[in-house]
Amino acid sequence: MNELINQVVQKTGIPADKAQQVLGVVAGYVKQKFPALGGQIDSVLGSNGTQSGNASGESGTPFGDIVSRLGL
Repeated sequence: MNELINQVVQKTGIPADKAQQVLGVVAGYVKQKFPALGGQIDSVLGSNGTQSGNASGESGTPFGDIVSRLGL
């Protein structure tokens, strides 16, 4: 996931912490819309679902909180 965060930072100029939040929201959204891809998304991002939030947007992780605030 760090490689992807670095690419987002370089291409957009946003801070790394914001890039990580954005990627977490996007990952959570995609996992919600396409649950069958959840494991693959976690694999690609190098996470077990805790960094990128979860498909249901449950609280307990920073990204789950963001996803639930956005209603995703």
